[in-house]
Amino acid sequence: MATNKSDPVARVYATALYETAREKGIVGEVQKGLELLMAAWNDKTFRDFFTSPRVPRPAKMKGMEAALLGKVAPEVLNFVKVLISKGREPQFDNICAAFNIYRDQAENRVHAWVESGTEFEAAEVETLKATLSAVSGGREVVMHYQHKPELIGGAKVRLGDRSIDNTLRTKLTHLAQSLA
Repeated sequence: MATNKSDPVARVYATALYETAREKGIVGEVQKGLELLMAAWNDKTFRDFFTSPRVPRPAKMKGMEAALLGKVAPEVLNFVKVLISKGREPQFDNICAAFNIYRDQAENRVHAWVESGTEFEAAEVETLKATLSAVSGGREVVMHYQHKPELIGGAKVRLGDRSIDNTLRTKLTHLAQSLA
């Protein structure tokens, strides 16, 4: 998970990569390449190799080229080489997160994180998506849904910087605090 997607360095690199991909009409292809690399990034061995200042840059470039050639868009491979040549490998996760934000903004999409104490039925999920879309100005909503029985009932919803916690667990906690 990105540690600071708003880091100025991450924003600059993500903007450059996004604009290049947009101009060439390959935003989706570039995103798939970044997702492939992020899957590898989650492996400590890969991340240590990729970010280590002890591994010479030419060796990193050769290893990354051998691993990625033909598997990702040439723009992604060139991007990785630029990161290596500039010593910005540790920023990779932040850059990917910023790239995803720019793509979501350009494609009028917003993410919503929902946790509920009871299972939602498909119709309820669709109703919630429609409501969140209306609240967010008609943007497409990508739902990240989790059933968490420990919430007892109700739901927590986070959409952008808005958060609503209507869980029974929270209500009971507030009641206990007011009685204490």
